[in-house]
Amino acid sequence: QVVVAVAIVLLIRNRHQSSSPVWSESTGGDRNALLREGELLQKRLDDWRRRASAARIEVDALDAMASLRPGAQRSGAGGSSSSSSSIAELSPTCNPNGHPVTTVAPLEMKYMMRSADVVEAEQPEFAKLLAAHSNEHREIMLALANAVMICQNTTICWWNGGNILESFLEILERSNISNHLIGVTDDETARYLEDRAARRGPGSFAVHWFRPSVRIPASQAKTREANRVSSLKFSLLQTSLQLGYHTMITDMDLVYLSNPFDALHRDADIESSSDGFDEMAYGSMSSVHDPTMGWGGGGLFMQTFTVNVGCAYIRATHRAFALVKRAADELAQQPGWDQQVFNEHLLTQSHGSYAAPYATLRVMDIDKFVNSKRFFRSKRAAYLPGARSTAPTPVMVHFNYHPDKHARMLCIMDRYFRGKVDACDKFPGGSDPGTR
Repeated sequence: QVVVAVAIVLLIRNRHQSSSPVWSESTGGDRNALLREGELLQKRLDDWRRRASAARIEVDALDAMASLRPGAQRSGAGGSSSSSSSIAELSPTCNPNGHPVTTVAPLEMKYMMRSADVVEAEQPEFAKLLAAHSNEHREIMLALANAVMICQNTTICWWNGGNILESFLEILERSNISNHLIGVTDDETARYLEDRAARRGPGSFAVHWFRPSVRIPASQAKTREANRVSSLKFSLLQTSLQLGYHTMITDMDLVYLSNPFDALHRDADIESSSDGFDEMAYGSMSSVHDPTMGWGGGGLFMQTFTVNVGCAYIRATHRAFALVKRAADELAQQPGWDQQVFNEHLLTQSHGSYAAPYATLRVMDIDKFVNSKRFFRSKRAAYLPGARSTAPTPVMVHFNYHPDKHARMLCIMDRYFRGKVDACDKFPGGSDPGTR
């Protein structure tokens, strides 16, 4: 019932925000005006139903849910019902089959997704690119690139050199990830991609890239290059979600060994890789003991690693959008690391005046979406040496724990793409030689 009410609120709000309203008190009884109003409302409702279906909401069942709301009986000779009053007096429960089901707190309107046609009118070129390059499930992989990723000037890249962008493009081709878009933030990278396409000629694997029209927030101007680029990622993500596209945001310092969309569960608002390298990635119970307290000195707590937004699948739902917008708003107001800000809003529980966005989370399997600490350190015996490996082939390996990113990317590509099973054996577990 909450979903139904939200839909009605959006229809009413969008009608009043229209630059050319088709109804007013003076024309309330005008048949043609009412028909035009009905056409507009139907268009809004059709758009909402499309986005709801994309979010796997059972649209056909919503009318039945609405009928279960207390006081939702049809008006007759004995009284009338008011849509606006029922919205204002929404209960936090619905009662299917006579049993109450508690719903989460409603989102603030500023965190609700706007109508897709309004967003499309603001970003028509980006909308066309998403429509052209997403897969049949309206899913897109979104990455950002600049000259640092090319690393032709080794003074601006800190991973001991190496063209990460070129390797990432090879990875897209080998793993057949055609539903991708790369936002290019500078002229040097744009020229590189143009020259590369010209050299490879027609018929080669198509790289889909564009120049984003949104700007990096001024608050991030003096932060690290990675922070500036990541803040732009959240601006683009807001648009793709509102247009109804489930978006996998990705860094480039990783190797997809197969198409990651084939390994998704799609049962949560956020499905993300983890910085965790053991079971704490999923959450684990721990305890404290204060002997000075005597009998009451014990206590339990949950601990978990942060998720890594360098490989995260974000579904086009209101809850996911609310989370992304909160993070984007904070990054637009003050300097910050996008991953830290995102995790704070995702994992912090409601308390006091703070209401969490209630986005649901699935942590990706850490042996399928593997970070470099798990591969090279915590589970090294399962992966290395390659000739005696017992671990299954990962879907992805992310080099977030090591500074020699490109060298390790190449070893993974050599091992799994080109069959050089010992290609990674020489690399230490940590960043220093000899560490295991």
